[in-house]
Amino acid sequence: MKVVHLSVSRQFSSGQLKQLKYEYNASKRLEGAWTTIGFQTGSSSEPFIKRIPFGFRSLFFRKLWGWLVALKMSGSYDVVIVRHMTFDPFSILFAPLIRNRVSIHHAKESEELRLIRSGWKGRAAALLEDYCGKLSVCKAKVVLGVTREIAEYEVEKRCPSKFIGVYPNGVETSSLPVLDDRRKVDEINIAFICGKFSSWHGLDKLFQAVENAGDEGRSVKLTVHLIGELFEEQKLSINSSGLLTRHFVCHGVLTSDEYYPVLEICDYGLSSLALERKSLREASTLKVREMLALGLPVYSGHFDQALPQATPWAKVSEAVTFGDLVEFGRSVKGIPRAIVREESLENIEKLKIMKRTLEMFKSSQVL
Repeated sequence: MKVVHLSVSRQFSSGQLKQLKYEYNASKRLEGAWTTIGFQTGSSSEPFIKRIPFGFRSLFFRKLWGWLVALKMSGSYDVVIVRHMTFDPFSILFAPLIRNRVSIHHAKESEELRLIRSGWKGRAAALLEDYCGKLSVCKAKVVLGVTREIAEYEVEKRCPSKFIGVYPNGVETSSLPVLDDRRKVDEINIAFICGKFSSWHGLDKLFQAVENAGDEGRSVKLTVHLIGELFEEQKLSINSSGLLTRHFVCHGVLTSDEYYPVLEICDYGLSSLALERKSLREASTLKVREMLALGLPVYSGHFDQALPQATPWAKVSEAVTFGDLVEFGRSVKGIPRAIVREESLENIEKLKIMKRTLEMFKSSQVL
């Protein structure tokens, strides 16, 4: 069986590009069974990223280009995985033509469009997505989600009889080092890494947990290292509160080489704490998988299959409190970095995930 995974974007984010690179590198070990290709409007030095031709770079015409590529590839591959393109009118024409297409979804698209696009533009985009997205999903052979929640949402909302599967994010662990251990016995250090601290990351919940800490917040040495871009109001919140200033350090945007030394002193890392603001209960974030590969325990505000229950190095709690942050920090201090990484491999290693996905396609009886 030969599979191709096609993604089309105006410009891939650093996280999207990193995920595709992990997949591309892993595909080399699958003896030609898997091909990864992405198209964007700008140029790229990555061999798996191609530039969309000049006449197809506008908002809607790059979607047309994606369909033309998918149609061409459908004759050369057994399975064509296409990352879902939102508010895409060309799906009306092309979705019925590609009979070996698998649609993959990274979000509840209609709901996310209403969240990230304000006013009438968001409502219009969501309405177009409601109609065109339904057709695209119904004409796909299989619907994949990076989480089961997303896959189930897509079929329940759009085409209930469709076969679904889960294709979570993963990392190439061999490219990530195990962190040196420079944890401090008498203090707790926590890493919170985001490209930009958006509402669903829940930084405001963390602020509130610290503000509500009472005497414990003044007696316990706990530091949260914020790595990423803060909004002005978030900076103002920290600078205007003595308690927040005591417990938060803002590092700004750092490269991995720059933030590894910060992570070396950390007891654990945080994942998003307010995912419900995106109407989600489950996620498959790349940063969680990278932190686990580095040997860093994770505290999350939502379920993630990379964070199995009953493991001492992972905690899931929707209601974050200062006491919880302290207790978890103390509980994971003695867990070796290598143990966190080793016990996470089955759920985070990209090659293992791709092999399981290939087996799912072979046994699905719908492809």
